[in-house]
Amino acid sequence: EKKWITNGMFADFFTVAVRTGGPGRGGLSLLLLERGMPGIECKQMQCSGVWASGTAYITFSDVKVPVSNLMGRENEGFRSIMYNFNHERWGFIVKSNRFARVCMEEAVAYAQRRRTFGKRLIDHPVIRWKVAEMARHVEATHGALELLTYAMARMPKAEAMRKLGADSALLKVQATKTFEYCAREAAQIMGGNSYIRGGVGEKVERLYREVRAFAIPGGSEEIMMDFAVRQALKESSASAGTSKL
Repeated sequence: EKKWITNGMFADFFTVAVRTGGPGRGGLSLLLLERGMPGIECKQMQCSGVWASGTAYITFSDVKVPVSNLMGRENEGFRSIMYNFNHERWGFIVKSNRFARVCMEEAVAYAQRRRTFGKRLIDHPVIRWKVAEMARHVEATHGALELLTYAMARMPKAEAMRKLGADSALLKVQATKTFEYCAREAAQIMGGNSYIRGGVGEKVERLYREVRAFAIPGGSEEIMMDFAVRQALKESSASAGTSKL
C-alpha cells in the first residue's frame, strides 16, 4: 500500500518499486502496473491543499504482474529512482519560489489599494519592511535557482547527480521556507481577506494551505538538511582520498 500518490485517481499506469531480491538497495526493481489489473484499488485522500491533484491511497492485493512489465533490469530499480531526485527537487524549488513571488505580488497590490488611518497600507513603514523582507528572500532564492539550473544544464547527468545533490537539497529547503514566510507575511498584510476562500485574498488563502504540499514531499526540510551535510562530507572525504562514509 502507498499513500499520497499525486494524480493517483487519474493515472492509467503506476511505476512501483518492489522487492525482488535481498535486503537493501540491491534488491529493488521497478514494475509498470496497469490500473485495470485485479487487486489494485485507489481511494481519494482529502488533503487540505492542492485539491486538483487527485491524491490517492493505493492498495495492492495479490496483484499478478507479467515479467514483461519489468522496467530496466531486475534488482536495479534503486538506481533509476535516484536518477530523478535532483530534477524532482528542482521542480519543487521552481514552484515554491514562484508561489512565494505570487504571495508577495498579491500583498503589494493589496497594500497599494487598501487605506488605513487616512493613507495606503504601503505608506506605513512596517508594511514596506514586510515587502522588503519578502523580496529579499524571493530574489536571493531565485538567484541561487538560476545558478543551480545552469549547473544542471551544463554538467553530465552522472556528475550532476553526484555534485549537485547537496545543493539541490538545501535550495529546496530555502525555497519552501521562503514560500511559507511569504504566505504568512502576505496573509498578515491582507488581514481577514486572506482567511476567506474567494474574493480579493483567494490566492494567498489557497497558497497558505498548500505550503506543506511542497515542504514535505520530495524530501522534508529536516531530511534534506541532514542529507546535504552528509553528502557534502562524503564528497569532501572522497576528494581528499580518505572517504569513510
